[in-house]
Amino acid sequence: MEDIALLIMRVMIGAFFIKHGFKKFLDPSDMAKWLDKLGYKPGIFWAWAVIIPEFFGGILLILGLGSRLFAVLMAAVMLQGIYHRKFVKELHFVDGWEINFVTISSLVAFILLGSGSISLDALWGLPF
Repeated sequence: MEDIALLIMRVMIGAFFIKHGFKKFLDPSDMAKWLDKLGYKPGIFWAWAVIIPEFFGGILLILGLGSRLFAVLMAAVMLQGIYHRKFVKELHFVDGWEINFVTISSLVAFILLGSGSISLDALWGLPF
């Protein structure tokens, strides 16, 4: 039952990240300009630092390939999102950074438990 739960979580969280990363993947320069304005320079480097875990990590999470590694990278992106929403935009928990917070809790499950037996990691005998 645990493996089925992990599969469902991987598909849901993976789809969430793919959705958030897809537009950035199609036009990384837009994200780069925004990050440059925030002081993350060079913006194009930091844009890809977000796009890789979000878009490609989401795909790999669904497949169950490198889930622990990408969960760590995705959690880093979510932590930065919390920082930005809480301290830069000064938003409150609700209507601000609650989605990042809840997403991190799911990512922690992948970091601790891995992909489960219904995954490419398990099929290929990878320790991720």
